[in-house]
Amino acid sequence: MGKIILFRGKAATGKTLITDILGKELNIAIIRKDDIYDSLWMYHLEHSTINRISCDIMAEIIQTNIDTDCDLIIDISLAHNPYLEQFLSKIEFKGSKLYQFLCICSDDREWGNRLKSRFDNPKPNQLFKSVKEAEEHYNQYHTEPFEHEIVLDSAKDVSIIMGSIYEALKN
Repeated sequence: MGKIILFRGKAATGKTLITDILGKELNIAIIRKDDIYDSLWMYHLEHSTINRISCDIMAEIIQTNIDTDCDLIIDISLAHNPYLEQFLSKIEFKGSKLYQFLCICSDDREWGNRLKSRFDNPKPNQLFKSVKEAEEHYNQYHTEPFEHEIVLDSAKDVSIIMGSIYEALKN
């Protein structure tokens, strides 16, 4: 039975840092929605179209890994709960173990600083132009954790975060 280890959350909440560390430590492949999005961006499609295609491609890759009983780490934004539910409905887990983590940053000042550092050299998937714009965007969505989801606060030391992940992966 393969493991699918999924990390989601708002922009700049530590998903990439955490998945980089975990992927290296466990020697498990990582798939990131942002990598797919950034590759599709050069075709000058609308944001919603790129998002839909990115999620469809990710779902197919995840399904292939499930079908071949391989472990996989997923780094996907999907901070809005209905979007995650819709995405997961595309995948037949067939007994694979799904571990879900919601990345947050409880320190608003730190989160703002992380966002600001992205504004200087934005990637195609970086749509926000200001911290206020990001706050207004996320205030429209349901971003609370699901009952079975483990919350990781990236305002904490990374060793604490990794300890929480490893504890969850024991189950």
